[in-house]
Amino acid sequence: MPQMVVDGRSIALSHLDKVYYPRTGTLKGDVLRYYAAVHTVLLPHLRDRPVSFLRCPEGVEGEAFIAKNPPAGTPRWVRTVEVPSSSGDLRQVVLDDGAALLWAANLGCLELHVPQWHAAAPGLADRLVLDLDPGEGASVLTCRTVAGLLRERLAADGLDCWVKTSGSKGLHLLVPLEPTPSSKVSAYAKALAAALERAHPDLVVHTMAKARRAGRVLVDWSQNNAKKTTAAPYTLRARPRPTVSTPVSWAELEAAGSTADLTFDLAELPDRLAEFGDLLAPLLDSGRARPLPPPASAPSSPDEPPAGRSDPPRSSTRTRTRTATGSGTDSDSGTGSPVVLEPPVEVMRPAAVTAVPPSDGLGGSGVQYELKLDGFRCVAFARGERPAFLQSRSGRDLGAEFPPIAAAVARLPAGLVLDAELVAWRDGRFAFEELLRTREGRASDGVALGLVAFDLLALPGRDVRRLPLTDRRRLLLAALDGVPPPVQPVLATTDRTEALNWMEQLADTGVEGLVCKAAGSAYRARGAGRLWVKYRRSDTVDATVRAVVGTAARPQALVLELDDGPVLLSTPRLTAVQARQVAEAVDGLLGAPVRDPDHGSLRPLTGPLRAEVTVTGRPPAATFVRLRGD
Repeated sequence: MPQMVVDGRSIALSHLDKVYYPRTGTLKGDVLRYYAAVHTVLLPHLRDRPVSFLRCPEGVEGEAFIAKNPPAGTPRWVRTVEVPSSSGDLRQVVLDDGAALLWAANLGCLELHVPQWHAAAPGLADRLVLDLDPGEGASVLTCRTVAGLLRERLAADGLDCWVKTSGSKGLHLLVPLEPTPSSKVSAYAKALAAALERAHPDLVVHTMAKARRAGRVLVDWSQNNAKKTTAAPYTLRARPRPTVSTPVSWAELEAAGSTADLTFDLAELPDRLAEFGDLLAPLLDSGRARPLPPPASAPSSPDEPPAGRSDPPRSSTRTRTRTATGSGTDSDSGTGSPVVLEPPVEVMRPAAVTAVPPSDGLGGSGVQYELKLDGFRCVAFARGERPAFLQSRSGRDLGAEFPPIAAAVARLPAGLVLDAELVAWRDGRFAFEELLRTREGRASDGVALGLVAFDLLALPGRDVRRLPLTDRRRLLLAALDGVPPPVQPVLATTDRTEALNWMEQLADTGVEGLVCKAAGSAYRARGAGRLWVKYRRSDTVDATVRAVVGTAARPQALVLELDDGPVLLSTPRLTAVQARQVAEAVDGLLGAPVRDPDHGSLRPLTGPLRAEVTVTGRPPAATFVRLRGD
């Protein structure tokens, strides 16, 4: 009998040439080799969870049955645990190692299903699952749309989610949680699904009735019940083809053009794992777990009333507010205002760097690259009946100076808070100097103003600063979807090459450079320099050295005149090497010391000397590069 050694144990294998998937000719031996190849990434998702098996000992077209109890002859080294059940204690297998996994696969256990809790704490869930099952006329691409809506709603409640194919027709969303009773998780998931159905009745259902599911997606919340299980990541499915429940990235999901792009079989998984690794690895990180929101906030979303109520709360005073997506909902002034942040707020300030960080820099969570624009930093508060507040870098209100921007922010949903750049546009480029003029002067010359938002601090009724940047970005785009100029989101990408190309292509429009931010960063004013950095595009130009600060023997800095203008600029302090080079070059060229009102004591040059400098920023600053020999 053939043997396979896995994790130090020799497993006897049988009937390796039995056809398990007749339509593709996939053999039992292929199934065993698959589970042996992926066991190191599969097992962490099974660890300490009792497994329910779908056994197909004669293949997928033969008899299939659910197996929970350990079969007769289960080896002593295969761990079993007591699991509570309504009919008394039930004993189930726990797959701790590759040997146990291959032992089960050799019995024809094709599918592996686990609960959302561990055997050590039955009924105490450490994750939430939402099973998206397309009805007739819908597909996994329809599920993708629903997955995006759910991801946004979960993010608004401070919850991250990851996605995998079910291996059948739909998708699974998985959310890591701090240990929570399954009954509470199930209630939250049900309320979430019901809220989504109310918001999108033509797309979503949350009940099992098949008559209502045509063309829609069932958001199956019931698998959070302590008695239910879900197909494990990387499990095979007993379908006509040997498909696998496969983790996918959100970018991959969004890029899929057909159902085939989201269908994976056992032959594809080893190479896929070698390329991408385990895309669900973050689920295994306890630091990712978040508390389940209280029941009242569960279905809260940009376009839904509070959870658990199909009608707005009654009150003697009711106001009509716009939501983040622009739709109207009733909010009760007696139950809390949508405005959760008031000015001033402390802002994150990026640190200056001399090079654009790589895409795996800034902590390794990925980097979002944004265009750096030349304007006034502005935190914009939409406050409903009260005037909008445009908080400047110093904390004062810019609203009176920029009425068009204040009016545009006032039209946004009450409670929305944007971190942004207030910019002026004239003659095809950003024109910072126009911001320094009076509002009357700008208006008379037709200067266009804009508010370019790069972050979201609050939605109506919800402070989102603790969310990762990627989630805040998604919510920002949703909040500004359909909002006309002058308010718009900044151009951003996670592709470093694309960002560098943007910076060069848009240089003539006045784009200064890039702001680079850790994709997983929360919005925290302290420590921003480690998570947000700014790279300022510099131009290397020629200049004439007009004077030296310091002595002939020890020059400290240079006073320069740029070729494109009469303005004199002084360089930062020279390095020791630069100072020696300048001292040699200016020997015999220095005049008597003079006192300059802008640059202090300096020695003018009596002869020509040319230098190469880099010029950055506004007002311009020049950094000495080298002396020119010509």
